[in-house]
Amino acid sequence: MEPQKLSSLDATLLVVGGIVGVGIFYNPSRIAAAVPDPGWYLALWVFGAIVAVHAALVFAELGAAFPKAGGWYVFLREAFGPFPAFLFAFVVLGVVATGASAVMMQICVQNLAGLVPGVGPPDTVSGRVAGAGILVAVTALALLGVKAGALLQNACTLVKLAAIAALAAGAWLVFRPGEVVLAPPPPIPEGGLAAGAIRALLPIFFAYGGWQMVCYVAPQVRDPARTLPRAILIGVAIVTAAYLAINVGYLRVVGLGGLAADPSFAGEVARRTLGSTGGEILRAAMGISALGVCVVTILTSPWLFVAMAKEGLFFERFGRLHPRTGAPVAALVVQLVLALAYWIWGGAELLVDSVVFVEWIFHGLVAVALLRLRARPGILWPFRSRFGAWAACVYLATAFAVVAGNLAQANLRAVAIGGSVLALGALAYRPWRALVAADR
Repeated sequence: MEPQKLSSLDATLLVVGGIVGVGIFYNPSRIAAAVPDPGWYLALWVFGAIVAVHAALVFAELGAAFPKAGGWYVFLREAFGPFPAFLFAFVVLGVVATGASAVMMQICVQNLAGLVPGVGPPDTVSGRVAGAGILVAVTALALLGVKAGALLQNACTLVKLAAIAALAAGAWLVFRPGEVVLAPPPPIPEGGLAAGAIRALLPIFFAYGGWQMVCYVAPQVRDPARTLPRAILIGVAIVTAAYLAINVGYLRVVGLGGLAADPSFAGEVARRTLGSTGGEILRAAMGISALGVCVVTILTSPWLFVAMAKEGLFFERFGRLHPRTGAPVAALVVQLVLALAYWIWGGAELLVDSVVFVEWIFHGLVAVALLRLRARPGILWPFRSRFGAWAACVYLATAFAVVAGNLAQANLRAVAIGGSVLALGALAYRPWRALVAADR
């Protein structure tokens, strides 16, 4: 029996779930401190949405043209050959996906501690055991097939959207502006609002990132050439509406000064709009939100192993799918081992943050890939936007800005770690190819 494939709704919720994490409950504080002006603050979120739409158009075109396992990896390989694609997979599988799973689990356990009986903070034995158990359970669900994992992911995404809708609605229907005195906005930072806006763009772009995850599992989506573009664009539109709504609500309830002064502002917003239990409701929603991002990562990232195996860049058995569930069993198991190692180690956050600028190099490359592949004859484009070339240029400029901004703001240690990961991948390329070839 053929494994069940993802519907258009599943794919759309996968896009939304890959984008909406816990950043929307934390990042606004950094952004408000950088641009202490309500007009600038909201304009930056609108600008971030515009950039996200341009990036989504790039992946929509490429995803429809190359609906293969591995998505992003395939786009890079088609445009530039195996070496850049290998470097991308090395960074994502070795650090970004597996390390981020551990980081998201840290946030998940931290928020669920005290709410779920027997679960303590992440640095306790019960917290460590709980986090490891959740990682194992999610992987076990993914072993039943993409559709089974998508059901949990869908539930987590709907909880995220419900929490955002509740806070946004509560800001207008429950909260009364005269009930509290809002803190005044902080002073304009050194360099003025324009300089602050440049710094604020980094957390905004990160908050909107994640539209590409659905492309990893393209063969598991029904009619991917039609479904992927629709899911990516609709998903980004849903996230944009949710982000703008909740940010307007934040400003109404705590003001720009409250956002800038308190990194845990979301808890105060929840208490003022949802009542005395609002804080606990928000904590539960944030825990489930972090779990949802973890589910998306665990569900989609192993398909990079599948793509590499089919191209001779990974061991052949990693390209095999379970005959009944269609799950990449070997890839899921290896990913689980790496994620558990990061979780037990407990220091994945620094490593993941250090390779942010490296990952954004590949964001820029995929924009160039679209421009390059559009000029190549013989490729069928089921979805081709009239703004595709412009979208790729905007996306490329954004990626350059993010890389430059990260290098300017990151400390020397972080830059060294990120550069070392990339260099290690480059050095490992030829020996790794020889090792894999010997195994075939």
